[in-house]
Amino acid sequence: MKLFALAVMVTLWSACSTHLPDSNLNELAGMYKLHIIENLDSTGAWHEQEWASGGTGYIVYDGKGHMAVQITPNGYKDFGWLTEEETINKKLLHQKIDSMPVAALKAAVEEFSSNYVYVANYTINDSAGIVEHHRLSHSIPSAWNTNVKRQFTFDGDTLILKVLDANRRLKWIKQK
Repeated sequence: MKLFALAVMVTLWSACSTHLPDSNLNELAGMYKLHIIENLDSTGAWHEQEWASGGTGYIVYDGKGHMAVQITPNGYKDFGWLTEEETINKKLLHQKIDSMPVAALKAAVEEFSSNYVYVANYTINDSAGIVEHHRLSHSIPSAWNTNVKRQFTFDGDTLILKVLDANRRLKWIKQK
């Protein structure tokens, strides 16, 4: 009888421990809209970062260990020099680029490089309040297959992600 009870306890414990990561990942689950990006100055005051002021962004955590983020500055969505077909059709893309003056090409490179996007797997260290993004792809080629850690806290429906190796935090409002 004691052996049976021990077997039941071990089975229950092991079932609970296999579900722990899912509940852990669910803590962040949802879609959030960027509210503000702030930098901390030398006096300890937070100030809005100019690059994202007036822009937009979304971050999604699926609760299963996958996430995606996109942040674009103000005016990015209005930069309509390429159609969707022109971006995926090399012949059309080359025709468009070949017909552009250098100043317009420079503006296009600047605009496209301001689009910050990546997808990643994520893990959570609850005891430290850290989420780690294991980036799979990125709009910045040198950031592919890199890992970044973010301290996370909640203030009501606001997710606050603090960049650990910089004096920066991003505030995201949960979408219903």
